[in-house]
Amino acid sequence: MTLTPGATLGNYQVVEKIGAGGMGSVYKAYQPMLGRYVAIKVLPPQTAGDPSFAERFALEARAIGKLRHPNIVTAYDFSSSGDMAYLVSDFIDGGTLADQLGTPLPLDYALTILIPIASALDYAHARGVVHRDIKPQNILLTHEGMPVLTDFGLAKIIGPGSGVTQAGALMGTAEYIAPECASGVESAGPAADQYALAIVAYQMLVGRHPFPSENPISALMAHVHKPVPVPSAIGVPLAANVEEALLRGLAKKPAERFARVGDFVRALSGAVVPSSSLAPALTAVAAAQPPKPALPAAAQPSVGPGPRGGRGPSAVEPPSASRLPPADASLSVSTSPTVRAPWWRRRRTFVVLAAVVVILVVLSALNNRDRAGDGSAATTDDRGNTIATASAITAGTHSGTLSPAGDVDMFRLNVPASTNIVVELHFGTLQRGSVAILSSNGQILDEAADSAPRVARANYSAREAGAYYIRVGADRSDATGTYSIVVIAR
Repeated sequence: MTLTPGATLGNYQVVEKIGAGGMGSVYKAYQPMLGRYVAIKVLPPQTAGDPSFAERFALEARAIGKLRHPNIVTAYDFSSSGDMAYLVSDFIDGGTLADQLGTPLPLDYALTILIPIASALDYAHARGVVHRDIKPQNILLTHEGMPVLTDFGLAKIIGPGSGVTQAGALMGTAEYIAPECASGVESAGPAADQYALAIVAYQMLVGRHPFPSENPISALMAHVHKPVPVPSAIGVPLAANVEEALLRGLAKKPAERFARVGDFVRALSGAVVPSSSLAPALTAVAAAQPPKPALPAAAQPSVGPGPRGGRGPSAVEPPSASRLPPADASLSVSTSPTVRAPWWRRRRTFVVLAAVVVILVVLSALNNRDRAGDGSAATTDDRGNTIATASAITAGTHSGTLSPAGDVDMFRLNVPASTNIVVELHFGTLQRGSVAILSSNGQILDEAADSAPRVARANYSAREAGAYYIRVGADRSDATGTYSIVVIAR
């Protein structure tokens, strides 16, 4: 059934249809009683013929309705009208993460999306709720760029035979379904959500899906049987911890993944090390080291409750009288008083150390003076030269220096959807320069260069939320100097 604009569904007035998919159709609607816009998802018509649907709908809807997290779309209502079941939730109109995929995104920007989503998933998992359909289309973005998960538990509500995966009783979307679910052996659990988010992370950081497929069946087979393409092997160099975290999050067996989704994202950021996958490499390194003499049994570190009550290595316990190692005539311990060095030798040591400190201070001052020119200008500020190393900024005034000749400065600005970005380049000691607004894949959206009025202005109307980049450079390869940019986002 298709709802037309102006139609009434319960307490809501339909405004327009804004999307459709295997999980149903989505409408923007207005709730006059509370004066707010909402999103209404009308479930697929085949659910009406499912005898177990009513019970499943009531059970899962109540569980979803109890979720209260800033990165989970708030559910307002679950109801039905005749043979049509629908869910009402908060209206988020800043686009989806799917709109930003296609080229590699900087890690720091990817983490601004992945960290909140991981927090939302761990929150839901702790309450016994599994999403079952993590994918970029279900990660919505607010106008401020905050990610919000939608369609929580919807795959289970709709149930088998809905056509979501076109594969029997499987629940979820084929391109993001975990191997244990694709093989039909296990039902979806928290590890399956982690696997799906790892695919999303792979798409963000590598710029492509790890298993591009032409149909759902080949996608399911790839999850079960194909090895994950290592990013560095396909021409996308990533930091070692990032690549390793991706591969562990995409492990075929759930037990080989991280304990929680948050652990996976922290490993991506470098906050934790995926130790289990490092074990073989560490074993190989240890095997190459020369053997070290073992301590006597009594002097070995004990493993047990530490001083704070946690598990881990505690301090080495002094051997008791009953566990003293046998005496060795070749070992002796001197008990004579410590002989101190003469006063003149100690003073000479202090003088040498003081001289070294003075020399280091002078060298540092000279270096700062050279970097600043005549000592009155600001120190050269490297703002990053590429999209991957761009400096994150917000609207306002920012200064910089182009030095040495040929230098460029790159800034990153995160904006919500439907934002007009205006950047004014004000020349300081820089004689000639240009300013450009770029997309995340490096495409120039607008560029301006001027030297007469000493101001260059670039502007672009961003329809989609996400990261946009500002590049400042010199018109001439030998031009250097200071500048400032005024960034307006409205």
